[in-house]
Amino acid sequence: MEERSSRRRFALALALLVSAGATACGRWEASRTADRILERFRKTTGAKPLAASGMMRLSLAGPPGTSGVDEIRWEPFRYREEIRSAGLETARGIESARAWYTDGDGVTRVVSDEVLRELKTRSYFFRRAWLFADRENAWLELGPADGERVSLDLTPEGGNRLRLTFSRADARLLAANAPRLVLDFQSLSSWTDRSDPSAPIRVALAWSGLPTGPIAGVTVGGGRAVVPEPPRDVPFERRSGAVLVDASVSGHPVRLAIDAAERGPVAVSPALADSLGLRFETDAWGRPLAKGVALEIAGATWPSVWVRRDDALPAGADARAGAPLFRETVVEVDPAAGVLRLRDPARFEQPEGFYRAAIDDDGDVPVAILSRGKTNLRLAAGSDTGAFALRLAAASAERADVARGEARGFSWGPVRLPTMPASVENRGFYPEWGDDGLLGYPLLLRFHAVVDMPRRWIYLKPLER
Repeated sequence: MEERSSRRRFALALALLVSAGATACGRWEASRTADRILERFRKTTGAKPLAASGMMRLSLAGPPGTSGVDEIRWEPFRYREEIRSAGLETARGIESARAWYTDGDGVTRVVSDEVLRELKTRSYFFRRAWLFADRENAWLELGPADGERVSLDLTPEGGNRLRLTFSRADARLLAANAPRLVLDFQSLSSWTDRSDPSAPIRVALAWSGLPTGPIAGVTVGGGRAVVPEPPRDVPFERRSGAVLVDASVSGHPVRLAIDAAERGPVAVSPALADSLGLRFETDAWGRPLAKGVALEIAGATWPSVWVRRDDALPAGADARAGAPLFRETVVEVDPAAGVLRLRDPARFEQPEGFYRAAIDDDGDVPVAILSRGKTNLRLAAGSDTGAFALRLAAASAERADVARGEARGFSWGPVRLPTMPASVENRGFYPEWGDDGLLGYPLLLRFHAVVDMPRRWIYLKPLER
């Protein structure tokens, strides 16, 4: 018996060694193929990996007459992108192994690991780290190939998978693709950025070279909201899927839709835009923008925020906002009382009798994390989803086994959720990035909810039904 057992152990060990050897041979062959592809690209174009510290300036062009600038800087352990168009400036980057984001109103926040992975991939690509001899130790796999194209999949440490596609005929770089990074190249100095499929941008490399100085340090903060204490009760109305409250924009009374997915400037209707008498300028993404508008909601005031003209607001709404509320206040939705309250984060204390669940920040967007077994979904929490509790990307719905328009067996932190109506959609979300969809008011209004995005918590008290 011992002899037979020893033989079985020997056979298993031999099988494992053969399997490991085959894997190693496959990896070696993939690496040799990648070396040949990249060496041909280097010889054909003269391209090289860029210095450990450097910068580049990209010219952006969208609809006729619009333009912008994207300035990219990097140095060891730091990365920064600054985008300017139509007077609005945003910045984001990596510092101390964390991602940060500065929005158009000048408020800086530490943001989610999803943004960090995206930025690590962008840094890896723009620095041309994939041209180093060791490819900076990125995980390598061969991608799809045909008679005209060949591709490599590279995953840098801590980043997303990056697919580089080259021409078989002349070794040119044809495309770079990663979650929320879609570039089609005409040349190494000219390409089209289709990362936002609704607003493609023409990009030209205007300048590249050594940095003019070190990257400036980043300080979290910059908000200027003034929040009353105690908070004021503002009645809300549920209409056409949205949640509406009374507010004012530069002294004009408005009905304001609260939407967590509204990450950018406050959206205003054409009629309100005309009443404000502002000079709007269209940016490279086709957004008519203006600055210097005062916003007031539930006694909380923002002295100066950016706005954009939008002709697709919910029925009954004059404006729609999300970012200013969630980045600078604690947002309380009390369905039993039918009111909204905005609290000062500096004076907010954890409420008693509530469950607590983690919430993420994708850049002024509060993101709920729902779980079903070992599967998690990341959803912007508090959006107009019509009659649906959830709107999900098709790939996310498949991963979480959501079928026939119903989401079953989910939990939100410690709270078990009932079966919920769900809409499954083929576009509008980026599940590979970590953007699985929206959590709508049909679910959120089942709870007395307190969203504390500054500290990354949401407090939930289920309502009796």
